[in-house]
Amino acid sequence: MSQETVTYLTNIVIAAILACLITQYWLRQGRSEPMRYWMLSAWVLAVADVLFAARPELSRWIARILPTVLVTVGHAGLFFGARKTARLDLCEKRAIGMVLLHALGLIYFCVFETHSDWRKVFNGAIWAGYALGSCWSLRTAQPVFWKPLFAPANAFLLHGIFHCLRLGLGTLFALRNWTEASGWLQLIGDLEVSFFMVALFVGILVANLQLRNEELSSAVSEVRTLTGLLPICAWCKKVRDDDGYWQRVEDYFATRSRITFTHGICADCFEKQLSARQR
Repeated sequence: MSQETVTYLTNIVIAAILACLITQYWLRQGRSEPMRYWMLSAWVLAVADVLFAARPELSRWIARILPTVLVTVGHAGLFFGARKTARLDLCEKRAIGMVLLHALGLIYFCVFETHSDWRKVFNGAIWAGYALGSCWSLRTAQPVFWKPLFAPANAFLLHGIFHCLRLGLGTLFALRNWTEASGWLQLIGDLEVSFFMVALFVGILVANLQLRNEELSSAVSEVRTLTGLLPICAWCKKVRDDDGYWQRVEDYFATRSRITFTHGICADCFEKQLSARQR
């Protein structure tokens, strides 16, 4: 078994485990739209790894085009997930256009330049664009998605930087015709996929769990605020806070919960006001 096959099999196991974890979280936590994009992307990348490992058994056209295009589709899904998480427009036309451009480029290389190292350069440019675009999108999302060291945005950033470096080295190797060095660069790229997927999907799960924890903490805080004895004036109906100050009921709750008051008039008060005006 070759080193390349072992690497692909390792990637398959890692991708399948991560996809299952993301799917389980999506099913249990309300099936949110951003998480759906993350989940679908994880499965697409897992299928791509299966096809990479099965390349020797596939026809030349399928082996050289389909797995690579699926990786790009997976990156497009990750981009959509980042945009949805940040509550931005999906930019579907741009993302789908890049997938089609990549597919056409791969067909060109398959027909005219079968063994060209420029193919790796082309792949790196597409994937770097998606990764850096996803990073930028998450930078406008909630801080848990970009501020911590192992946040998803940082995983995208490192992935984008790696592909930019790979793009530069691939260009150099193609110009100098360093075939052996190009092979090592491909192996490093295959290994980087595993690190990227683990860092990204674990970061996504941690960020979502942290958001969930913050929501639960806020709910517990509100429950504690709304329980117990609350001193209220029998005449003006103001309430006394913990510092001994008297406040209107609506001001007290507005500063301690997410309750928003709107004003109306009940039937009894309406009758009283109507009677008072008719006198």
